[in-house]
Amino acid sequence: MLKMFGKQVNSLFCLVLIMLMGVVSSFAQIETIVENDFEKGTQKWEARGARVSISSSKDQALSGAKSLKISGRSDFWQGGQLNVTSLLAGKKAYKFTASIKLAKGEKPDDIKMTMERGNNQYSTISVETVNADGWTTLSGIFKYSGNDPYLVVYIEAARANTSYFIDDFKIELAGDNIPAQSGVLLKNDFEDMTAQDWAARGDEVQMFSSNAGGSQNLKVSARTKNWHGLQLDVSPTIFKGRTYEFSIQVRLVKGQTKDSVAVTMQETPPKGEPKYTSVVPPTAVTDAEWVTLTGKYTASTADHNLVVFIEAAGATTAFHIDNFTIKIP
Repeated sequence: MLKMFGKQVNSLFCLVLIMLMGVVSSFAQIETIVENDFEKGTQKWEARGARVSISSSKDQALSGAKSLKISGRSDFWQGGQLNVTSLLAGKKAYKFTASIKLAKGEKPDDIKMTMERGNNQYSTISVETVNADGWTTLSGIFKYSGNDPYLVVYIEAARANTSYFIDDFKIELAGDNIPAQSGVLLKNDFEDMTAQDWAARGDEVQMFSSNAGGSQNLKVSARTKNWHGLQLDVSPTIFKGRTYEFSIQVRLVKGQTKDSVAVTMQETPPKGEPKYTSVVPPTAVTDAEWVTLTGKYTASTADHNLVVFIEAAGATTAFHIDNFTIKIP
């Protein structure tokens, strides 16, 4: 009887173990949302740009025998893209990973992974300098609120005609909890002569690249109201309850009279009026030298509606910004 009972227990234990393994396996499948190795075609990736060529290629591969080849680009925003609208659920954080290698003969270039969120809204997920000698991993967190009309992740190069390969692309559920964050989370130096997701704040405001002060930066002019200036959607970087340190260099355009410049966070709920929180109070700035504005901000919302903006007290004051960072203090 004892022997038989032991066999029954062992059988029951094995059955439970098999069931548990099935549950673990099920969870593992849920955690990985998308996994593309490009061994069998482009796997729903599309060309971003009318003449861009996109194909499953044997020329290079990190794993397996193929990767996704992107060529025929003629502008920096062109490349490969994947519509993920139906794949992501609201109010969750997702980890995006892709391995990139430039085509033979290409000089090192900055490759960026970006999420287009509809209505000309863009969120940078990761940026890395990539070369033709080996594979480089792009990896970053994207937080989805559920409010965006559509979601398209795309990979572009800073130079207009750079060709490159993509392999082992993956989207994983990072979980409902706040992911680990440390050090510098976002940096804009504008050295690639693009706005790096910054936008003009005000209908008639003009924004363009400038090299005043010895490095590339953004210049804003044609302001007619004191709230006019420059703005950046930082929602993907900011998580509720966590404190962040913002830093930005500012100087007035040559010939402008001394003025004060402030950094403010706008929080806009899905329903209701915007709320404004001072990150850096009005600080004196001149056209003679760069002034570094630094302040801390603690997020009170998890929604995808956080926009930091730079404004001057004078309604018509023109100014430059450079070296913007967000980090964990």
